[in-house]
Amino acid sequence: MDIFAEIEMEGSPQKENTPKPQLIGGGADPIRQRFYDMRSMASDNPYTWNEARLFYKQAKFMEDFADDYESHAEFSLHSPCFQRMGYERLRTYFTWRTIVRRGNFPDTNLSYIFLYIYELLACIGASGPAEALAGLVRVQNAYAEKYALNEYLPMWFKDFHIYYDLPQESSEPENELFTWNKLSAYDIEKSKFFTSNEKNASLYKDCFTAAINALNTLCAEKNLRLKDLFVLTGSQYVPWQPFRRAVFHPWLRQEDRKVELPCGEIYLCKNDRWTTLYSAPYAHRKDLISFIIKKVESVTRQKSDFKKITADTSSLQKASSVLNSLGIPPALISATIESAISNYFAEKNRIIVNVNRKNLEKIRVESEDITDKLIVEEIQFVESGDLDKTAPARTDTGFEGFLASLSETESAAFEIIRPNSPISDLSEIKAFANSKGIMLEILIDNINEKAMDTIGDNILELTDVLMVYDEYLNI
Repeated sequence: MDIFAEIEMEGSPQKENTPKPQLIGGGADPIRQRFYDMRSMASDNPYTWNEARLFYKQAKFMEDFADDYESHAEFSLHSPCFQRMGYERLRTYFTWRTIVRRGNFPDTNLSYIFLYIYELLACIGASGPAEALAGLVRVQNAYAEKYALNEYLPMWFKDFHIYYDLPQESSEPENELFTWNKLSAYDIEKSKFFTSNEKNASLYKDCFTAAINALNTLCAEKNLRLKDLFVLTGSQYVPWQPFRRAVFHPWLRQEDRKVELPCGEIYLCKNDRWTTLYSAPYAHRKDLISFIIKKVESVTRQKSDFKKITADTSSLQKASSVLNSLGIPPALISATIESAISNYFAEKNRIIVNVNRKNLEKIRVESEDITDKLIVEEIQFVESGDLDKTAPARTDTGFEGFLASLSETESAAFEIIRPNSPISDLSEIKAFANSKGIMLEILIDNINEKAMDTIGDNILELTDVLMVYDEYLNI
């Protein structure tokens, strides 16, 4: 092989496997010599290349190489690898990689990004799988919005956890919603609600997680897995290859083990060969997944006062017979999703009052001190003989007694509430309570407590609306 020759794969896809010798000049340049040594790892006959294995060998050879090339060579190639790159592209890539390893992520061609991803999948340039995985996450954060990386990275993140035996929760997890959405006829990522703003997208993801957890619980109660709603029984193990569609050589000897993912997928390694448990999907799988995704959106929109859409269970006609036979009919799936999201919103909107125990103790001491002073003053007052100046305790009962027992603030609040009951917009009454330095909930409790003392019943109810019970509206 000519020491000054370099293989440059150019032209149409039909010609990509045809090496084109190209003179590159003198051999005194140490960088050219290093590239030549790397390229010499290939056989003289390029048709005998094991492309993934060759890429791994060459990447290990260039693992610690750094460059500072000042030019930029454009690069676009499907499944890029070093053996198909010319001198300028190699220098461009290793210069960009040097910058990325320092923590900066300048813009570049997608093919260079995939080269770096392929290296990280093989833990090239990392102290171990955890560091390589962290590098993949940084690449995703830097480039996923501009380039179509989410078509590949979620799948490869999952494979990374399996192949390197990492805990599923240890890093950037598989995007569960993304995985479901890929199997759905209804694309949530094109929904106006989901795309309107980041807050709604995040809210939807939380509600979707709550719904899936609830469905998992429902299935467990029936001695089923959630997966059983979508796939036929009679599963079998079939060969599995990690990092499919990537240039990856299985360089690490794998121990015999079984990996079960939270989503129900099962992978088995024996004698360094991987298989996965495959179950044929029901014909209704896409319709059922579409319904779940759309139902979550429907309920989330409703709870957020966003324009409503409908997820109709009639779309699950093909699924009905199977789901009914499993004891989980479509109506139960719908109700479970509604309940899960309602519970999520209730918890999300729950008001938490934090009590400072030191302040509470101070209030208690001060209260006891005031009580002691009042008792002393009352004794002194009685002893003075001015009994006609003491105010008798009120013993009025009935509605008139209730009205008379209210404080000035409580009476004013009741006058706001009573003629406007029920009140769905609580902003005015909340503003009134705040102006008096009291929480609305406490104000309502105080009014109800006095109603109990005088008429033996609560008179107000505070839920999503504030209302006076009907029997007390027209007294």
